[in-house]
This record gives sequence, C-alpha cells and structure tokens, in this order.
Amino acid sequence: MRMMMPRNNAPACRRPFHLFVLIALFLLALPAWARLDIRVGMQLEPPTLDPTQTAAAAAGEITYCNLFEGLTVIDGDGQLTPRLAKTWSVSDDGLTYTFSLRKDVRFHDGKRFNARSAAFSIKRIVSADSKNPQRKWFEKIRSVEATSEHVLQIHLNHPDSLLTFALALPAAVMVHPDSVAGNATHPIGTGPYRLAEWLPGQKLKLKRNADYWGEKPYLEQAEFYFMQTTAGTENMLAEGMVDGLVSVTRVTNRFGGRPDYKMSNRQLESKMLLAINNGRPPFDDIRVRRALSHAINKNELRTMYGAQFNPDLIGSHFPPSHPAYVDLVDRYPYDPKRARELLREAGVDKGTPVKLTVPPTDYGRYGGLMLAEDLEAIGFKVELDPVDWKTWMQSVFTDKDYALTLIIHVEPMDLNIYARDNYYFNYANDAFKAIWKQVLDARTDKELNHWLGEAQKQIAEDAVNVFLFIRPERNLMHKDLQGLWENSSIPSFVLEDIHWTH
Repeated sequence: MRMMMPRNNAPACRRPFHLFVLIALFLLALPAWARLDIRVGMQLEPPTLDPTQTAAAAAGEITYCNLFEGLTVIDGDGQLTPRLAKTWSVSDDGLTYTFSLRKDVRFHDGKRFNARSAAFSIKRIVSADSKNPQRKWFEKIRSVEATSEHVLQIHLNHPDSLLTFALALPAAVMVHPDSVAGNATHPIGTGPYRLAEWLPGQKLKLKRNADYWGEKPYLEQAEFYFMQTTAGTENMLAEGMVDGLVSVTRVTNRFGGRPDYKMSNRQLESKMLLAINNGRPPFDDIRVRRALSHAINKNELRTMYGAQFNPDLIGSHFPPSHPAYVDLVDRYPYDPKRARELLREAGVDKGTPVKLTVPPTDYGRYGGLMLAEDLEAIGFKVELDPVDWKTWMQSVFTDKDYALTLIIHVEPMDLNIYARDNYYFNYANDAFKAIWKQVLDARTDKELNHWLGEAQKQIAEDAVNVFLFIRPERNLMHKDLQGLWENSSIPSFVLEDIHWTH
C-alpha cells in the first residue's frame, strides 16, 4: 500500500538542516575571543587596593588601568599618552601645566569625574600629611586649581620636565573625595573594571564596568589568585585552575617546555642593588664602596634565575631599555684583588664584620648567600640577616638601621631618589643635585636624555650602591591569550586589551 505524504513534509524535513547551517554560521561569526574570563596567579597579595597609599607594587599590579586611571598613562607600547586628560600644554616659563579633561567620565558609583575631583586627587598627594609613596615626584607643585568644569591647571614653583610622567604612576591615579576613604578595601575608580570580590589570602575578582567611558574591554571577568608556594602554583597550572602567572622569575622544566604556555616579556625597570648605607663606617669611604663594586661577580649572581633567563647587567640605577641609558657595566669589573687593595688603602682590617640584611624573597635567599661569599672573599666577615617585609621597611627603609641590603627597586624612572635628602642610602651629593636640577629644567628630549646620562655617571662614580642587573620578569600565559601590555614600564597587569584567540 502506498502511503501518501503530507504536502508540507518536505519543507519540514529541510528545516533542521537550515537551522544547523544558521547555527554553524553563527558560531563561525563569533569573535576569536569568545571566552570572556581569565584567571591568573600572582606571587604577592597587595596589603591594600589603594595605590596612592602604599609602596607595595602589588597594589598597582592589579588596580592600574583596571580599577583606577590617571590623567596620563604609560601604555602597552611604553609610550606616555593621555588618559583622563585629553590634552595638555605647558606655559613658556615651564611653570604652568593646563590639562583639558574628558567630559564623559564617571566613577564606579556614578559620580562625575571633573577638574574638581582631579584637583582634589593631586592636592591629596602633596598635602603635608600625605601618605602617598611617590609624593616626592610632586614636590615642585605650588598650587592646583580647577579653572572650569573640565580644565585643570597645575602651577609649579620650579620647572619639572617629568611631571606628566609622574602623573602616569599608579600612585597618581584619580580618586573622588566622597569615596576615597574606602578605597583600601572597596576601590571606586573610573576604570573599565569594578571590584567584585576580594577574599584575602585567596583571590580577587574583577567584573567589567558596563558604564565605562572608553572602549569596552573584551574580558567580562578576571580573577587574581594569590600563590602561596611554588608547588601549589605548579599544581594550579597543571590542573588548569589558572591561565597563567604574572611576573615570573623562575620556571621549572615542568612548564618551561610545555607547548600550551608561552613566556611574554615585561619591560619593567626592576633594578637589583646591593644597597649601601653611605652614612655608616666604613661605607662612608668611597674606596670601600668601590671595593664592593669590584668584589661582586655579577655574571655568577645572575645565574640564580636559571638557564631560561639572562638578566641585563647594569652599572647605574637605570634600565638599558631607556634611550638615555649609558653603559657603565665595565666601570667596576669583577676584580677581587683590586677590591682587597682598596680596602687596605681605606684601613679596613681583614675579618671586619658586616651585616647583610635580606628580604623574604627568592632573590634574598639565593642572592644573599652568593653575595656573602663574594664579600668574604675580599676579607669581610658577613652575617646574613633575613627579615620579613615589615621589618625591612621599618629597620632599613625608615630607620636606616642597616649596613648592606639586597633589594629591587621596581619604580620606573626613579633616579630622582638620589637627589632626596635622608633617603635610606644616606647619599648626599650637591653635584648630583645640581645635575638633577638640569634634568627637571630640560625642555627637549635631547636635553633631558643628556642630563639623565650625567646623573647615571655621577652615582656610578660615587659607587653609591653596587648596581647589579635588571631582574628578568616575564608573564607565563596560555598560548591563546593575546593583548598583554608587554612594553609598559609600570608594574601592572592591564586587562583592557587581553583576549582569547581560541
């Protein structure tokens, strides 16, 4: 018997095929970054989420350009560009900067960003009771005023060629007077992400800011996990619980050769120093400080980071990546014999005790032992003094109660610290201060770079510290992640351009 089929059956049979084709076309049309989240591991947890109130770089690592923004920014190409300021100009005498601000910016709580909130932010940095870790960058400011709703003027008592750079630092981000008191735990900024959750000791979560004034970032969510141990970190990577690690300085063979991860560069200016208390005998004698510079085998010291890294040696407090860099690496070649001669000339007896204070880091543990061996080879009797960060900040940085310490300075363009009175090195040299005045007075890049070079030479000649190398820092990320800010000198993990390619 022949069965009669309904007349509309053929189109009904084709409908699933059409639907399949439409779904396939839709999936093909999806952007390559269809995954909209990222999970990254960090070694250090910030003590606060307000980078204007702490010297801990970890605060800026998470918040810079994510939660908070400044008037200017050091972008992913390493260039100084506008951010919340659209443009700026400088008066002929170099004493007045006028900033034209963006008009469509709101803080996460809906309050408007304008010249009044910008003026408040900067006045807060320079106030007498300021706790801002970079306050010294702004000491040339005489006054700040909002001349209109979206025009800000900064008046200086002396020209400062580095002011717009200083305004790009994490410590100079814009805050609102109504919410600033809570920024340590509940930051309210203008950035493309908002704080969603912070579980101290575990993780921190950011969510995309739907009301962001600028171009919306690709990722909807980011989670930062705070890694406690190397073993725990590798287990999280192996189990796929994180997509990568921020600021890696050492990778075991377990992950170094994996095809699903890749190392990406970071152009940070993490300068490793054997810092010297220039005000404490016998290190107040330049011959002794020069002896230390000859005593340290830098090439051997930098092997502590393993075969994957080859740190750039430095001869002054300045990175090789900067156009003003002067190569002073060979000013004090490794020469223990010459070091012993200088100590004899300075009257330092063999067996003189010296305490080397080291922070609780890998470079402190490993590097401290290697430095102690080099110092004992020229006649010192070294006592290693491992301390926690709180003790280091108080005894070394604040009280200057130390002889030698191993430390990394991560702040970009921080050569100005050698012009500061009572800084923890106890270095005071009128010649350097005169050079630094010329740096601030510079009106062209050529002039600025010349005087930055002279500044490098001066502290090298004075052997203020033993300048070792730039710590090699990279991000270990999943191979399908793109858009990391690899060339910014700011210690930060900026999310706005990051996306997945698969």
